[in-house]
Amino acid sequence: MATVAFDREEIAQWYAQQHLKVDDGITEVIYLPTNAREREVRFLEINKDMLDANDRLEPISFGVDMGVGNEHVLWVIDITPEQYQRIQQATLPLPATWSLDSAIRFTRRSRRRMP
Repeated sequence: MATVAFDREEIAQWYAQQHLKVDDGITEVIYLPTNAREREVRFLEINKDMLDANDRLEPISFGVDMGVGNEHVLWVIDITPEQYQRIQQATLPLPATWSLDSAIRFTRRSRRRMP
C-alpha cells in the first residue's frame, strides 16, 4: 500500500474536534507538536469530569491505520484542570520529550496557538 502525505496539524485538528464533540467532560484539547515524531500526534485532554488524578502523567497510545497508507500514532494524556495549571507552572512535569512549546489549544469554539 502506498504511503500518502501525512498532514499532522490537519489530523490533530480533526481528532480534537471529534474528542470535544463526543466527550462533554473534555473542555480543551492541547496539541503538542514539538518533539513529536513524523507520524505522531500528542494531546493533553483537559477533562473536568476526572475524579482521581495522580502526579504521574502516562500517555495512552492509539495506533491508527486508516487503510490508506496513513498510519500514525495518537498519544493522549487525560488531565484535570488543576493538573494543567501545574503543568503550565512547571510544578508537574510532562513526559520526557513532551513540551508546551508551540502548543495549539482547541476548544469547542476556537483553535489557537498558545503564547
